[in-house]
Amino acid sequence: MQAILHPLPGAHDLPLRSGRRPLQPKNSNSLPTPLPAVAKIKPERIQISLSGDANKENLPPIPATATATIESCDSSLADELNAVKRKLERLRLDGDRTEKMFRERDAIFELQMKELLRRGQEQRELEMEVDRLFRLKELRSYCMRISPIRSLREKEREKIITDAQFPEIEVGDGEESVGENSSLDSSEFVTGI
Repeated sequence: MQAILHPLPGAHDLPLRSGRRPLQPKNSNSLPTPLPAVAKIKPERIQISLSGDANKENLPPIPATATATIESCDSSLADELNAVKRKLERLRLDGDRTEKMFRERDAIFELQMKELLRRGQEQRELEMEVDRLFRLKELRSYCMRISPIRSLREKEREKIITDAQFPEIEVGDGEESVGENSSLDSSEFVTGI
């Protein structure tokens, strides 16, 4: 009876397919993997050829194919090694170029910093000079508001001018005696020699 229900041998051993899919990994690509449309149907008969290769399983492995795969692996490893060497060389050259560029920029920044410091020092000196001149100007204007103190030379000039304008007014006796004493003193020194 079972043979009638299950025409293929072993078909009853397979689990029934449900409509569910297994859980996908969380970090999978955004593109969903395509589901197999329909499971391949196994052929009912298996073809067995009776040629000379029919007894493959009992033959020893052929070493030629093994060496060919080893050579292909060696060549692919050599290609990968060359690619890695080229990449390392390119990275080293990029690193050298970057270091050179950083050194040049550092030198430029150092020159700019020195220039800024020099200009800052000049600006401070100019500010001090302007401040000093401003204070001098304020002091001068302050002195002009207060009656200026006349020097002895200016007083003597005024005296000469006033004497020239008013000759009839005589100057006090004290000043004449000073003049006479000075002339006598100078004559005594001359005769004493």
